[in-house]
Amino acid sequence: MAGGMYEALLHLFAIRQKKNEQTTLAFIVALIGLGLVFSSFHLIRQFSHWFRRRHGRSMMPYYLVAIPRTIRKWSLRRVVGVPSLGHASVVTIYFVVNVVCLFVNMDRKGLGTTTNIASRSGWLATANLLFVIFFALKNTPLAFLTTWSYERLNCLHRVCGYGALVHTIIHAACYSYYFTNTGQASILLRTSDIMGIVAGGSWVLLVLAAIFIRPWWYELFYYLHVILWVVSLITLGLHRPDLSSKVAIGTVVAGAMWGMDRLIRLVRMVFYTVNNSATLTPLSNGGTRVTLAKPPVGGIPGKHTFLWIPQIRLFQTHPFTIASAEPLEFVIASRDGFTGALHKYAVANPGVRLRASIEGPYGTLPDASAFETVVLIAGGSGASFIFGLAQALLRTKATSHVVTQKVVFVWIVKHNSQLEWFSDHFITLRSDPRFSVQVYVTRSSPPPPPLPSLHSGTTLQNEDEEKKGPRGFAGDDYERRQHLHAASSDSSIDLEKSSPPSDGESTLGADADPSIDEKNVLIEYQRPDIPGLIREVVGEVAAQESILIAGCGPGKLMDVMRETTADCIRWDGPSIELHCEKYGW
Repeated sequence: MAGGMYEALLHLFAIRQKKNEQTTLAFIVALIGLGLVFSSFHLIRQFSHWFRRRHGRSMMPYYLVAIPRTIRKWSLRRVVGVPSLGHASVVTIYFVVNVVCLFVNMDRKGLGTTTNIASRSGWLATANLLFVIFFALKNTPLAFLTTWSYERLNCLHRVCGYGALVHTIIHAACYSYYFTNTGQASILLRTSDIMGIVAGGSWVLLVLAAIFIRPWWYELFYYLHVILWVVSLITLGLHRPDLSSKVAIGTVVAGAMWGMDRLIRLVRMVFYTVNNSATLTPLSNGGTRVTLAKPPVGGIPGKHTFLWIPQIRLFQTHPFTIASAEPLEFVIASRDGFTGALHKYAVANPGVRLRASIEGPYGTLPDASAFETVVLIAGGSGASFIFGLAQALLRTKATSHVVTQKVVFVWIVKHNSQLEWFSDHFITLRSDPRFSVQVYVTRSSPPPPPLPSLHSGTTLQNEDEEKKGPRGFAGDDYERRQHLHAASSDSSIDLEKSSPPSDGESTLGADADPSIDEKNVLIEYQRPDIPGLIREVVGEVAAQESILIAGCGPGKLMDVMRETTADCIRWDGPSIELHCEKYGW
């Protein structure tokens, strides 16, 4: 009798195992299918751009224009908690699939509902773990299939992490409730179950660290992130070590993906350590120029690499945008941690050469030369990104396939002392007649007008010209101080994706007049009308042409760019491409 009951119970467990395997596989296939849909949408848009450039817009089928643009017009809209409505749609579908898979295809006649849900949630937690790791890979295949590289996938990485944690909590709560109510609480003290508790606890701490520690102290968060992940992976494997259960296969695959990605990064790092060094040059306003002796393959301005300088931080690498490729240069704004220590060392040892290496490059960049009109907008240290795109346009100027006719370059800073970092680069932009350069200083007061006898090369617009100022840059009220300046050299720059130092920080030469005041670039001491600028430029582009709107800066600036660009997308208007980079990683 007892033997028959045991065999019947094993049969029920086998049925549940099979249904869990089927549902988990369906969950994975559904999410992969969702990714393929978005990849297909991207490829269709790329084909549309190619077809338009090759055959003209009039030859394109209506649906190839209207349908993608209608989708993009709404998908670019801002939604609280995620970058856009497109992201929100993906997240919503993701959670719906999770909820459906938690309850469908379940045998409710044999084993109890509580244990069935507990078992299913454990499987789904492991399945979600696979996507958590996949979206965290630096060397992700999605960078080739979509416009999203790893930093743009970080939102999905976190969402899947939340999903895995929810399933883990359901798994632990249901089993704890069941075994406690049936007088079998001692089962939870088995070694395998203790390992599961440790794994689940590590995931809880991971999420709490991401929410509370990451914004406050990123370096501490990073160490905790890696340590807790390794602990959770090992203990999860010990929780279900039997490969025949197939749950362990998910653990092995997740660990293999993460390990392979780390190995690739380590090999790159070691390779670029050979005969490589970094030269540090202190800059005003807390900046540091870092010049590398050995550039990475494929390292172009606008992309970013992870920089390793063991003299500053032995066990840390940090991402910085490439500002110039020949030689490879970064310009880094100092804050706390690594960037602050780097600047202090550069001030104490100007021109010093230190052993260094890099790992990368990463990032997906639009081909700016494929658009008739390009709008580049940056806030603060985001200028390093748009200077990189501008350099790409300047390098391809002489080639036959370049169609770019107009480039609007806008940079917004808080203090005019920040302009000195990029002063040597402006003359390169001004030497190209396609570029319209506009700089805005939002917190500093304009310097007094120079006397003609002292600065004969500097001019001021007269009062009538001031009142007639361009609507796109100034709005209707153009009565303000303006100064003409103009630029120099092609020395490129990057600021770490962070804000410049606060007013109270000690900086080198922060009170000095920026050298850009000697140049021929228009500087306006006010906040720009970004929506007006974008609408005016788009309105001047012919329907058969295309326009790229690219920017990098704080979240609010990127939100304004997204909303305004979405408003400008029309099926009978020009083709509009938007590319936004935001501070933080």
